[in-house]
Amino acid sequence: MAGIALSGFSNLFNSGSILAAVMSSSSLPLISLSQQAAYIQNQTQEVNYVYNQSMSVFSTLMGFVLNPITGSMTGVSSNSSILTTIATPAAQAGTYNINVQQLAQPEISLLGSFSSPNTQIGQSGTISLFFRSNTSSSGVTDNQLTQSTSGVQEFNITYNGANTLQDIVNEINSTAGSDMTASIFYNGSTYSLMLAEKQGASTFTTSPSTTQHVIVANDSAGIFTQNYIQNAQNAIVNFGGASITSNVNQIQNVLNGITLNLSGTGSVMLSVSQDTSQVTNNVSNLINQINNILTPINVLTEKPGTYSSQASLTSANPFIVPGDFMGNFALSDLKTQLLNVVQPLENLGVVNYNYQTGQLQFNSNSFQNILSTSSTTALSSVTSFVSSLSQAIMNIISPNGVLMTEENNLSSQYTYNQEQIYQLQQSLALQQQNLQLQFSQVEALMASSSAEVSKLTTLLG
Repeated sequence: MAGIALSGFSNLFNSGSILAAVMSSSSLPLISLSQQAAYIQNQTQEVNYVYNQSMSVFSTLMGFVLNPITGSMTGVSSNSSILTTIATPAAQAGTYNINVQQLAQPEISLLGSFSSPNTQIGQSGTISLFFRSNTSSSGVTDNQLTQSTSGVQEFNITYNGANTLQDIVNEINSTAGSDMTASIFYNGSTYSLMLAEKQGASTFTTSPSTTQHVIVANDSAGIFTQNYIQNAQNAIVNFGGASITSNVNQIQNVLNGITLNLSGTGSVMLSVSQDTSQVTNNVSNLINQINNILTPINVLTEKPGTYSSQASLTSANPFIVPGDFMGNFALSDLKTQLLNVVQPLENLGVVNYNYQTGQLQFNSNSFQNILSTSSTTALSSVTSFVSSLSQAIMNIISPNGVLMTEENNLSSQYTYNQEQIYQLQQSLALQQQNLQLQFSQVEALMASSSAEVSKLTTLLG
């Protein structure tokens, strides 16, 4: 009898290749979502680039808060050995005649006489130090001072026989260091304790014959007798028919916005003016920084190849894709805002927009000429420009601004994209698990059928 042949049963079912083909087809949406995620991330990087360029402008503008773009005020003294100045933006330009009648100086006194700063004193005692911090104790002589005297502070310095002069100095500086300074004075043969009021610590003044001093020392042992070698006095400055006094040699209330640093006596001419030497460079720097914002906006929102600046930008920043934000009104509107802020400089004739490069051009020579011939007009235009630019930049970088809004939208899209990817991955994993189970069952059935066929074939011989 002829044998029975059942075609196909002799070859087992290849579930691996079938499963791979099915899952490959089912994974196509996942590949698409992953590509979309990469695209969103790249767009976020592009927006961040524009944001960082905007922050650079913001940082520059913050620098002009203390040092105005229109130039800082400067004060030049005709004799710097008498006084120098520090000018703020509040200073008024002009020429001023100032007379420094006298300088402020601290009261200085010497106490005791010792052969060495490190020799033990050999006796015990207490130095009572009285310090007049203001003039409320005027009329009270030194020997009448007590702890309860108005405007007076008392410091008690206790010493013993083992202490040295240096120990006394250290204790006074530790206890009363905010009001006076203790040190050791050497006259070539002996050492003394020297006390000096700290500059600005007291408004009390003295004279050579006075019985009222800033620092009064009473020593219970009689070792530290006090001898005054310099009297306390205030600085006196005459200006505009008035005399101004100060207990320090740095005076801020003579001229508005001007600090006078006194170092000598006599009359000087003080010239206060605006230093405009850096204005042109400051404006040029800001225009360049604005271009650093305009360039990526142009490349991202316009048709690829529109601007000649595209090549250099994308070469340095490969993640920037020309035309990636075409049709995006929010980013396109930023360009309009930035071009509007330079209107005061365009009206001045020193800035124009180049439509081929997509950048602003600043004519520094023309601006410098206008600054030289009509500084008021030039500086007014610059001030208006900076004011408008500051407002525009704040709108751009604020939490509710265009760039942060765009970034938040992209972040939401990315989050939604990741959720879709996760759900699809879970679905594919379940699908693969089910298919593997089904194919295992098919393989088992096929294996059983193949065995039966073999038996039948043997029986039928």
